[in-house]
Amino acid sequence: MEENEVRDGEAAETEENELNNIAASETEERKADLNGDGVVDEGEAEIDAALKNLENRTIEPPKKRKFGWVGYVFLCAVIAVGIWLIFKIASDIDGDAKSLGDALAGGNWVFGLISVGVLLVILFSEWMKYSIIMKTTTGRFNLRSSLKVGLLGKFYDNVTPFAVGGQPMQIYYLHKKGFSGGVSSAVILIKYFAQMFSYTIISLIIMACNVGVLDRVDPTWQTIITVGAWIGLVVNMFLPIMIIMFAIVPKFARGLASLVVGLGAKMRIVKDKEATMGKAEKVVSDFRSGFKIMSKKPLNLIGLVFFCLLEVTLTFSLPYFVMRAYSALPADGGFTLYITVVALNVYCTQAVAIIPTPGNSGAIEGVLASAYVAIAITSLSWALFTWRFAIYYIYIVIGMGLVIFELIRKIYRARKYKKNIETKTTDITEQNEDEA
Repeated sequence: MEENEVRDGEAAETEENELNNIAASETEERKADLNGDGVVDEGEAEIDAALKNLENRTIEPPKKRKFGWVGYVFLCAVIAVGIWLIFKIASDIDGDAKSLGDALAGGNWVFGLISVGVLLVILFSEWMKYSIIMKTTTGRFNLRSSLKVGLLGKFYDNVTPFAVGGQPMQIYYLHKKGFSGGVSSAVILIKYFAQMFSYTIISLIIMACNVGVLDRVDPTWQTIITVGAWIGLVVNMFLPIMIIMFAIVPKFARGLASLVVGLGAKMRIVKDKEATMGKAEKVVSDFRSGFKIMSKKPLNLIGLVFFCLLEVTLTFSLPYFVMRAYSALPADGGFTLYITVVALNVYCTQAVAIIPTPGNSGAIEGVLASAYVAIAITSLSWALFTWRFAIYYIYIVIGMGLVIFELIRKIYRARKYKKNIETKTTDITEQNEDEA
């Protein structure tokens, strides 16, 4: 009798496990069916497998630092220094700087509208990059989440040294919104790699084709910017080159990476050689998974690359349109002047790439002002301040707004949930009293 009960119990448990496995399998299959046609094709299966390779990433909430406020004080300080440098250096050409009202009155409203349009396209391109990757990994565009994660990424990149705070926060944010660890990681990593390749390629082409663009700049600044720009470009290109080498010649790339890490260990720059090599190979593995995901949707990949190239190009071009809006440039410069402004922007941006301040603040303003003094004719200070606001300060303002909004909504929902629980508890108590 007891043996039969045990057997029946084991059979029931086995049947329950089988049903759970079937249900889990069906759930996984539904997740893998990205286009919703009820069939998981080969491409969707490979995308799902690549996402699973990213599932083992540890996703943790950002750590709260005891003296975190110091970082924000430092941020405000370097922003203040940057703004001061803009007006101080630009005064070399402006003399007694015009008021903002006078600068706007003497400006060109057509180029002002164009500048606003360029900024909106930059923001739209950033939004679309995340939307396309979300579509590839989840089957839906998720426009709201894409917009928020893009703006939050810009905010945290701009308030942390070397722009290292954006990606962890973005992955955590998506995971908190209900996306799997694989999807959360894939969206951010794919965007990072695509952006990185586009940024370095465009920078290399522009710098290589405009090596004499700094000839009119003060000789001291010319040397500083030239040397710093090529060093910055090499540093920025190191990771893309290593990733390509790992993909094409993995043995050679692994040996080269081991050599570099070994030298770093001997110089005591690298503390743990094995752990560092493991991280390097993990980055390459993540890239391969990301590329495999996008390669299965070639149209999505083309769209992603298009918006990356568009956003980088317009970001480098924005100073030209803003300076024309303030009539800070000669009206008869033509396309040559446009290329000059863009090339100077690229050189200056790369020259401060290794400056460890949030958004390179306090460095990019001074370096770019020193370069543009050679070609501007008036109102340079207000033009550069407007440009800096459009590509940097605006993301801090929007990001702070989103952070405050999310905090308020979290508090509101917590109170609402608590109130609902108290209401249900009261109703149950009254019902029990009535029954008694």
